[in-house]
Amino acid sequence: MGWEFDGLFDGLVSDTDSLMADYWKSEPTAIRVGAMGYRTKTIKAGTRLEAEVYPLFGREKTARLRKAKKHITPERQKSLNIRRSQRKLVLLIEANFRAERDVHVTLTYAHDVSLKQCKRDLNCFLRKIRRIREERGLPELKYIYVIGHDEGHRIHAHVIMNGRIDRTELEQIWGRGYANCLILQSYGNGLQGIANYLFKQNDRERELRRKTFRSWSGSRNLKKPKEHTSDTKMTNGKVKRIARDFRNEAKEVMQKIYPGYSLERCDVFYSDMVDGVYIRCVMRQWEGA
Repeated sequence: MGWEFDGLFDGLVSDTDSLMADYWKSEPTAIRVGAMGYRTKTIKAGTRLEAEVYPLFGREKTARLRKAKKHITPERQKSLNIRRSQRKLVLLIEANFRAERDVHVTLTYAHDVSLKQCKRDLNCFLRKIRRIREERGLPELKYIYVIGHDEGHRIHAHVIMNGRIDRTELEQIWGRGYANCLILQSYGNGLQGIANYLFKQNDRERELRRKTFRSWSGSRNLKKPKEHTSDTKMTNGKVKRIARDFRNEAKEVMQKIYPGYSLERCDVFYSDMVDGVYIRCVMRQWEGA
């Protein structure tokens, strides 16, 4: 679709929201949106699955919504862009790397350097690792790196890459300061947690460079998350069940639609411009499924 639903649906429903009871009196999901109902977009990235459920509109209403989207403030648009960029990084990491197998390397400097010099050093570091993998017959190097700043505004870098090279050897290859290599872990927030941490690292560069700054860089062989859409997967009745009581109903509904996956998170959003709701769920594939 040409326009993003997270630009229209920005009211998050929670069971602590004092306005929730008043909001649901208007029964936004009791009215079928057009004659087409809801579309479900499924995104698979490794063991992670995201499901987005959003209403379908007729041509006339879609045109009006396109005009409404033009009135989104620059501050709100900036916030939306940052959220989308962060989400893209999470999905890329989930699609290409695995906990307990791949690694996270932190690279620091013994002295101050420029951003340009850091990028040159990173490319040199990655070329050496790529050559080692080729010589040993290991799978092709895959990586994502982020350049950040510590509290003293000194540049450092974080690299997520595929494993099977000794951690001590990886640390010694750097040779420009302190290096620390850790195996990616599945506990806590897992790969999403490390993705959120890496994205946060370059807040300063993002503010300074704005439109010209890329939040991360990655190898060309990274796999893209798989996407699929369906207009029959989610009925209006199921949407109503989740929207009215997402704490209890979402797990039963979503795990029946996606067997082999468990529900980790479900958010329901509403809009002051259109009827209906926007549902976003994060699910995780069961081990051995």
